Amino acid sequence: MLVLSRKTNESVFIDSFEVKVGWIRFNKVQLLIKDSSDSELGKHILYDQQKIDLAAEIKVIIVLITDDKVRLGIEAPRGTHIERSEFQ
Repeated sequence: MLVLSRKTNESVFIDSFEVKVGWIRFNKVQLLIKDSSDSELGKHILYDQQKIDLAAEIKVIIVLITDDKVRLGIEAPRGTHIERSEFQ
């Protein structure tokens, strides 16, 4: 599992998906999921240790939530393209 820290408005691109941190509040985080055509697939509010399935073999897990950032665990097959995007 790859673990990345993201702050509000920061994204991680996983193959054709963009996972963006909408907001972080107390013990929950909002993730905005988009596909490669920039279509929003959903807004998800997740708590510590919850996960979301992006595709059959791609999962994003909330590893840790702090005041200003969230640690996202990414489970994906070898060869999956993962790229970070900084604050926009």
